[in-house]
Amino acid sequence: MRYVLGIHLGATRVSAAVSRYRRGHWHPPEVIPLGTSTRWADAVLHVSGRGDLLVGQAALRHVASEPERVARAPLHRTGDPVPFVLGETSYPAETLAAGMIGWVADRVAEAEASHAERIVVTHPPSWSAYRRGLLHKALDAAELPGVLALPSPIAAAECHLGRPDAADVEPGRLLAVCAIGGVHVETALLRRTPRGVELLAHAESSEHEAGCHLDDLVVRHVLERADVDTGDPNAMGRLRSAATAAKERLSTTTDVLVTDTVSLGRQEFEQLAAPVLRSAVRRLRRLLLHVPEGQLAAAILVGGSANIPLAARLARAELPCPVVVADDPGTALSRGAALAARPRPHPRPGNSPKPPAPAAAPARGTALVPGLDDLPARSGEPPESPEPPPHRPPVEITPLQPPRRRFSRARRGGSSRARDEDR
Repeated sequence: MRYVLGIHLGATRVSAAVSRYRRGHWHPPEVIPLGTSTRWADAVLHVSGRGDLLVGQAALRHVASEPERVARAPLHRTGDPVPFVLGETSYPAETLAAGMIGWVADRVAEAEASHAERIVVTHPPSWSAYRRGLLHKALDAAELPGVLALPSPIAAAECHLGRPDAADVEPGRLLAVCAIGGVHVETALLRRTPRGVELLAHAESSEHEAGCHLDDLVVRHVLERADVDTGDPNAMGRLRSAATAAKERLSTTTDVLVTDTVSLGRQEFEQLAAPVLRSAVRRLRRLLLHVPEGQLAAAILVGGSANIPLAARLARAELPCPVVVADDPGTALSRGAALAARPRPHPRPGNSPKPPAPAAAPARGTALVPGLDDLPARSGEPPESPEPPPHRPPVEITPLQPPRRRFSRARRGGSSRARDEDR
C-alpha cells in the first residue's frame, strides 16, 4: 500500500506517522508506535563496536554498561564541528541523525511491509541552508536520498490545518505556534498561503521554559519529602523517570503516586508548573505584539507539555486569539510532517480525478516552504541565507560510513529475530 512518512526527531523523543493512500484518496495520519509500550522512542542511540545502531529503549539499556557509546538528540547538534565520540570512533552529529532517521524509516517499513513513497523530517526553525545541506549529505550517505526537511512550526500548522474545524483559515490569515518540548520552547508566526504555509518569524527559549524543567520540579518535590540517595545514579535515574511519568499522568488524572511514599496532586503540580508554562506563553505573546488585530486566526499549542491543562488555560488568558491544543500534542509534529509529505492535488478536467502516480524519487528542497511539490531540486540551487559553521577549534573527524541500521529491507509479517533483539 502506498504511504508517506512524517518523522519528528525531538530533543527527548522521536515520533513517526504515516498517511496511507486507499480507495482513491489519502487518509488522515496515523501514529506508528516506535517503542515496545509507547507511541514514541527516546531520542537516544547506541552504536556498537561493529557499527550497529540501536535507538530508544534498546539504546538506553546500554547506558550503564557502555555510556561511551550512547548519544542523545544528534539532530539538534547538526552543524557543530565537534563530533560525537562513541567508543573510539568520531561521528558528525548529522551522520548519527541520518542513522536515526533511517532506523525509524526501516521500523515503519517493517510494519507497513513496504517502503515510504516520501519521507519528511522536521527540523528546528532556526536552521538555514548550511545545516540542511549537512543533513541532506548525511542522508545521501545513509542511502536515504528522498528525505525532505521541514521547519517544525510548519509541521504544527499543517497538523492544525488538517483538522475539519480549521477550514475557515483563509489564505493571508496568520497562525501562531508554541511548541513546548522537552528541552526547548519554540514559538513561531506563520501565514497561510494558497499552496501551504510560510514561516514569518520564530524564536527559541532555553530549557527553563521546557518540559525537562517541569521534571526537575517534580524531582525536587520528591527529594524534599523522601530519603533518596542522590549519589546513586541508578536511584536518581529511576526517580527522574517516575517524575516524567507522573507529570504526564497528571494531564488526565487528579492525583498520582510518584514513589512508594510521595504523591502529587494536580493542583500542587500546577502551582509548580505555572511559572514555567506562563513564561512559555508570554514568549509567544511577545512575538505577536505587532500583529494587526483580526489577522491572527489561532494560536496552536503542540509538544508533550502542551497536554497539561494549565497550558491551555494560561494561553487563553494571555493571547488575543483563539487557542487550539493539538490532538495528541506530543505527536502533532510527526503527523503534520506526514500531511506535508502527501502529494499536492492538481486540478484535472472532468469529475473523476485519477490518483496521482507514485513518485519514484521525490525531489529535495532546502526550504520546503510553502509547498513540497513546488520546489526545485536541491542540486544546483544557490544557497539561501548562507550560515557559516560555529567558531570552534579545528577537529579532525575520520571519514566514516553511517552506522548500520536495525533493518535493511521491509519484510511482510516482520522478523521475530529482529523484534527479539530490540527488546
